[in-house]
Amino acid sequence: MQALNTYYRWDGNTLILQLKVHAGAKVAAWGKVLGGRIVVHVPAAAEKGRATARLLKFLADEFEVSPSAVHLLCGAFSPQKIVQIIHPGRIPGSLAPPPVPQ
Repeated sequence: MQALNTYYRWDGNTLILQLKVHAGAKVAAWGKVLGGRIVVHVPAAAEKGRATARLLKFLADEFEVSPSAVHLLCGAFSPQKIVQIIHPGRIPGSLAPPPVPQ
Protein backbone atom coordinates (compact mmCIF):
# COMPACT_ATOMS: atom_id res chain seq x y z
CA MET A 1 0.00 0.00 0.00
CA GLN A 2 1.36 3.41 -0.87
CA ALA A 3 1.90 6.03 1.79
CA LEU A 4 -0.86 8.55 2.38
CA ASN A 5 0.00 12.25 2.13
CA THR A 6 -2.74 13.29 4.55
CA TYR A 7 -4.69 11.49 7.23
CA TYR A 8 -7.34 10.44 4.72
CA ARG A 9 -7.83 9.57 1.07
CA TRP A 10 -10.62 8.26 -1.12
CA ASP A 11 -10.41 5.08 -3.16
CA GLY A 12 -13.66 5.19 -5.13
CA ASN A 13 -16.40 5.25 -2.50
CA THR A 14 -14.10 3.89 0.21
CA LEU A 15 -12.52 6.25 2.74
CA ILE A 16 -9.08 5.31 4.05
CA LEU A 17 -7.94 6.91 7.30
CA GLN A 18 -4.56 7.03 9.04
CA LEU A 19 -5.17 7.13 12.78
CA LYS A 20 -3.31 7.38 16.03
CA VAL A 21 -5.41 5.80 18.77
CA HIS A 22 -5.27 7.14 22.31
CA ALA A 23 -6.62 4.32 24.48
CA GLY A 24 -7.95 4.80 28.01
CA ALA A 25 -9.77 8.07 27.36
CA LYS A 26 -12.93 8.98 29.25
CA VAL A 27 -15.04 9.20 26.08
CA ALA A 28 -14.67 8.32 22.41
CA ALA A 29 -13.80 11.47 20.47
CA TRP A 30 -11.84 12.93 17.58
CA GLY A 31 -8.59 14.66 18.37
CA LYS A 32 -6.07 16.78 16.48
CA VAL A 33 -4.08 15.88 13.40
CA LEU A 34 -0.54 14.98 14.43
CA GLY A 35 2.19 13.79 12.08
CA GLY A 36 -0.18 13.00 9.21
CA ARG A 37 -2.56 10.99 11.40
CA ILE A 38 -5.76 12.02 13.11
CA VAL A 39 -5.94 11.17 16.79
CA VAL A 40 -8.95 9.21 18.01
CA HIS A 41 -9.57 8.86 21.75
CA VAL A 42 -11.29 5.63 22.83
CA PRO A 43 -12.56 4.62 26.28
CA ALA A 44 -11.02 1.16 26.34
CA ALA A 45 -7.77 -0.36 27.53
CA ALA A 46 -5.02 -1.08 25.03
CA GLU A 47 -5.03 -4.78 25.81
CA LYS A 48 -6.44 -7.90 24.16
CA GLY A 49 -7.80 -5.85 21.25
CA ARG A 50 -10.27 -3.89 23.38
CA ALA A 51 -9.18 -0.45 22.15
CA THR A 52 -9.20 -1.58 18.53
CA ALA A 53 -12.68 -3.08 18.87
CA ARG A 54 -13.97 0.12 20.48
CA LEU A 55 -12.32 2.19 17.75
CA LEU A 56 -14.04 0.23 14.98
CA LYS A 57 -17.42 0.62 16.71
CA PHE A 58 -16.83 4.37 17.15
CA LEU A 59 -15.96 4.74 13.45
CA ALA A 60 -19.04 2.76 12.36
CA ASP A 61 -21.25 5.03 14.47
CA GLU A 62 -19.54 8.25 13.34
CA PHE A 63 -19.71 7.42 9.63
CA GLU A 64 -23.19 5.83 9.88
CA VAL A 65 -22.19 2.46 8.45
CA SER A 66 -22.60 -1.09 9.68
CA PRO A 67 -19.64 -2.48 11.64
CA SER A 68 -18.93 -4.81 8.71
CA ALA A 69 -18.13 -1.74 6.54
CA VAL A 70 -15.18 -0.74 8.76
CA HIS A 71 -11.96 -2.70 8.21
CA LEU A 72 -8.63 -2.54 9.98
CA LEU A 73 -5.95 -2.63 7.28
CA CYS A 74 -2.87 -2.14 9.42
CA GLY A 75 -1.90 -1.72 13.08
CA ALA A 76 -3.74 -4.42 15.03
CA PHE A 77 -1.18 -4.24 17.86
CA SER A 78 -0.10 -0.62 17.48
CA PRO A 79 -1.64 2.77 18.29
CA GLN A 80 -0.97 3.77 14.68
CA LYS A 81 -3.64 2.24 12.47
CA ILE A 82 -4.97 2.41 8.95
CA VAL A 83 -8.67 1.70 8.49
CA GLN A 84 -11.08 1.75 5.58
CA ILE A 85 -14.72 2.70 5.68
CA ILE A 86 -16.76 1.43 2.78
CA HIS A 87 -19.32 3.91 1.43
CA PRO A 88 -19.65 6.17 4.50
CA GLY A 89 -23.17 7.38 5.16
CA ARG A 90 -21.87 10.75 6.39
CA ILE A 91 -18.67 12.59 7.19
CA PRO A 92 -18.64 13.73 10.83
CA GLY A 93 -18.72 17.49 11.25
CA SER A 94 -15.90 17.31 13.78
CA LEU A 95 -13.67 15.67 11.17
CA ALA A 96 -12.36 18.68 9.28
CA PRO A 97 -10.47 18.09 6.06
CA PRO A 98 -6.76 18.92 6.16
CA PRO A 99 -5.59 22.28 4.85
CA VAL A 100 -4.73 22.45 1.16
CA PRO A 101 -0.94 22.79 0.68
CA GLN A 102 0.13 26.00 -1.06
